[in-house]
Amino acid sequence: MKIALIFDDWRGRPQAKGWPSIYNTPEGFELSNGDFHSGSTFNAEIQLDAEQEAELQAALDTGHTPVFWVGKPNESKNL
Repeated sequence: MKIALIFDDWRGRPQAKGWPSIYNTPEGFELSNGDFHSGSTFNAEIQLDAEQEAELQAALDTGHTPVFWVGKPNESKNL
């Protein structure tokens, strides 16, 4: 399924208490000064089976907004 991947925010490590935004820190400012800032949009494609695609499309059609974070492949297994 083709999607628009819209950048939301820079945050600390997921393991950090509350997974805080680092937007108002020197590091967050530096990171947001490039192509990856709130609202940056990229064309992307995700692999879904038919049931997952129908579920996601129905949610999008009703105005719901899913928010994803990007990690290295298999990184989520370590959380």
